[in-house]
Amino acid sequence: MNLYIVTGTTQGLGKALAEAIARDPANELVALARAPDAPIPGGARIEVDLADGAAIERACDRVEQRMRGKRYEKAVLINNAGVVAPVAALEAIDADALERNLLVNLVAPMRLMRRFLRMTEGAAPLRRVINISSGAGRRPIFGWSAYCAAKAGLDMATRVVPDANVASEGAATAARIAEGAPLVARWHKKFVRRLRDPAPISQAEADECFDCFDTADFRAGYAAFLAKEKPRFEGR
Repeated sequence: MNLYIVTGTTQGLGKALAEAIARDPANELVALARAPDAPIPGGARIEVDLADGAAIERACDRVEQRMRGKRYEKAVLINNAGVVAPVAALEAIDADALERNLLVNLVAPMRLMRRFLRMTEGAAPLRRVINISSGAGRRPIFGWSAYCAAKAGLDMATRVVPDANVASEGAATAARIAEGAPLVARWHKKFVRRLRDPAPISQAEADECFDCFDTADFRAGYAAFLAKEKPRFEGR
């Protein structure tokens, strides 16, 4: 069984993620959202105001109660919830709205990361935190000062690991990349380099995009997906 905790599932990307997760019977879904408590496909929804620190802690307590006595193959936290408002020049922004933006977009995800890492320790051999970011965290957008600052802060929080773990985390990341589809990775790099050339794409180049479907790696990946197994790629 896999555990997925997803925020902001009322609409948009979060709703689509929750629906996709729920379709797999091997997944247990806990949705943290503004909507009232209710059973949902794949698990349960817990109502929480992400601008309220105490409410977040209570919601995490309830998640921990659901987890008690269970072991998972994988535990995943997806921090998806976010608000763009207020949108205005900084001097024109309402102070309370500014604070709420930072609480929802930055403080809440960090609170949830903290609790998730604590409560899943020993409960799952594979743990992942996925923070939904934005280009606004890497480039300024007029009127979005709160949202840009919050996303930039969350990006940096996502990248921080203890000094003692830097080498092992780097090696583990490299190993995960190496275990991926090497043939497709080579194609992607080739296509990216080609797209930097302003010359028009030829028909032969466009057709090459579909060559992957004739490879052994595609067949292996497709079969593994249907069997819900980890694929073994050979680069051919």
